[in-house]
Amino acid sequence: MSILSKPYFHNEEAACEFVESNVWPNGPVCPRCKGSDRITKMQGKSTRIGTYKCRACRKPFTVKIGTIFESSHVKMHLWMQAIFLISSSKKGFSLNQLHRTLGVTLKTAWFMSHRIREAMKSDDANFGSGGGFVEADETYMVKTKGHGSGPHYSKKRKVLSLIDRDTKQAKSMVMTKVTIEELKPVLESNIAC
Repeated sequence: MSILSKPYFHNEEAACEFVESNVWPNGPVCPRCKGSDRITKMQGKSTRIGTYKCRACRKPFTVKIGTIFESSHVKMHLWMQAIFLISSSKKGFSLNQLHRTLGVTLKTAWFMSHRIREAMKSDDANFGSGGGFVEADETYMVKTKGHGSGPHYSKKRKVLSLIDRDTKQAKSMVMTKVTIEELKPVLESNIAC
């Protein structure tokens, strides 16, 4: 059975329940007063799916508050599909492809992909702090079209990559020059000595 046949990819209520179970593993929590004991689920035809009301601060809320889904009118099951498509694609997922696959406007696809990619950004605060080995290597990347008859050293993009063997984290950065003077401060700032 394919993962894309899961109910939270096709049903709005199932998608909300899936996100709620991951964001609130111990039940709903009010984002304003942080209370969890006097919360009731709102019912009715005109009520949005997944809306709760905190009886302590008397404010309605959903699981979207404080997440990448906040201030978005896009259906939750479309968000689930977009997250799956972007995070499982090995070579990236273009805006036009997301727009065509989900059936949303190009502007909506841009909004969703930027929020998803921002949420996927890694926190480099603990890179190299595991006390283990960090491998460093550089490579030269070039796009030959528009660079004359052949790739020249000065026209190549210099990229330094660091890989922490213990935590399996990787970090890459573009360098202006690959000399010891340029590499030493980068290595010192990213590796715990």
